[in-house]
Amino acid sequence: MKPISPPGRATLKDIARTVGVDVSTVSKVLNDGGISVRPQTRQAIIDEASRVNYRPHALARNLRTQRTGALGILLPDLTNPIYAETVHGAMRQAERSGYVMLIAEVADERTSAAAYMRLVSERRIDGLIIAVSAETSEMIAAIENNPVPHVFVNRRSSIGRSVTVDDQASGRLAAQTLIEAGHRRLGFIGALPELDTSRRRRHGFVEVCQAAGLPAVVEIAGPVSRRGGYDALHRLLDEAQRPTGVFAFNMLVGIGALAAARVRGVRVPDDLSVVTLDGEDAIFTAPPLTAIITPLAEMGARAVVELEAMIQGREPQDVVINIPPKLVYRESVAPPPR
Repeated sequence: MKPISPPGRATLKDIARTVGVDVSTVSKVLNDGGISVRPQTRQAIIDEASRVNYRPHALARNLRTQRTGALGILLPDLTNPIYAETVHGAMRQAERSGYVMLIAEVADERTSAAAYMRLVSERRIDGLIIAVSAETSEMIAAIENNPVPHVFVNRRSSIGRSVTVDDQASGRLAAQTLIEAGHRRLGFIGALPELDTSRRRRHGFVEVCQAAGLPAVVEIAGPVSRRGGYDALHRLLDEAQRPTGVFAFNMLVGIGALAAARVRGVRVPDDLSVVTLDGEDAIFTAPPLTAIITPLAEMGARAVVELEAMIQGREPQDVVINIPPKLVYRESVAPPPR
């Protein structure tokens, strides 16, 4: 067979001419159709397609399969480094799987159902990753009334499959870190109670404190933001028996807590130790925050894998990424003041 090197993009007809078979045979082999072909012929088609770098026409393929070739991700705040890293992992996996990714950022949890409807009702996506924090009644109704393959990421849900990390393990590690530094009065700055990840981090943190026989953990819940952390630490510092060690829900909350400590004249870590979560950028705070790092990019990538399984009709699974949380010890933890 004499190979043909077309001046432009290779077509099915070029491959068929080179191999010496019908165009329909080439199409069915490359699209994994149920056709009986001699193994030598099938391999010749595959080899020639690879040699000429054949790529199927995406629009034509999508019209045949009635798919868009796009996935969506719904999230509350792309400026939050936690979401940004998750999106990065999801986008890289989507690209490897041949999808483009549409990002829909919602102003607050109350608008997430409307954003879902915009993506789904116009059939702009084949599946959706949902990274919004709270499970509102509006969101539940939107999903149940307008179903599309979907996976929740970084939270567990009663209405769909989810990909999460072991948040209880992160809470346990935060408590162990502070206790090993000598602290006995501990505080937890969490998110609002309806946030699944906050409940699980709190559970792990309190579990270790109780096992160590410590006094009750002082808990403050609020918005997952710098302002939320700022206000929460002010309240903790107003406690009669104020904590000497604090676990902040995430890096944004931790940054807010540091700002409040500065305003109150509380030195970190001399007067107060702070541990936070998912703080790759916490090295730039003053002082740099000791942080527990979780595999956010891997979580985003696995969400795409599970979503693709749903799109292809396979049964997805709830997934917990079993990569143990890692403590990065910086400068915000020290023994308690004497």
